[in-house]
Amino acid sequence: MANLRPLVPELAAKARNELNEVATRIPEDLATLRAWLLKQPHLNPRTDDQFLVNFLRGCKYSLEKTKEKLDNYYTVKTAIPEFFDNRDPDNESLQNYMSFGVNLPLPHTLESDGPRFMLVRMGAYDASKYSIVDVMKVCYMITDLLLVDDDSSIIAGHMVLVDLRGLTFAGLSQFNPTFIK
Repeated sequence: MANLRPLVPELAAKARNELNEVATRIPEDLATLRAWLLKQPHLNPRTDDQFLVNFLRGCKYSLEKTKEKLDNYYTVKTAIPEFFDNRDPDNESLQNYMSFGVNLPLPHTLESDGPRFMLVRMGAYDASKYSIVDVMKVCYMITDLLLVDDDSSIIAGHMVLVDLRGLTFAGLSQFNPTFIK
């Protein structure tokens, strides 16, 4: 049996009905993924049950899509290390960026099987003083936490509410073509 967090009944039903989750098949799917991961020397992946099931859920239990998504997940972390290195949440500088509240997962969903609401406030920091790279680093840290710990996000997805109040030209100009790419 896989070592997974229990789901509230509504999310369990959504996982079965919308994501093709079959509880009896999970151990076999995990074994297949782990065998594939062992053959990927360029990856240094997490292989715990919950992490891998979260990717399976995100790909509606398509093993091929899950393999591709895992490979992309680790490739991005290697390709743009400035977003993924030095991510200690106790770091004073990152604490400062966290205090801006640019990317906030809201604590409640509308229904027990509903999506996680995310409030994105791009004008919540002074872009002339602070780097979009560090702002995004914190955003990715929060997203990684949701990927690991938030069953609503994993199964029901996100609803993103964007608040552009306070966004300045300096903030917009940080989104240059190189950064977007």
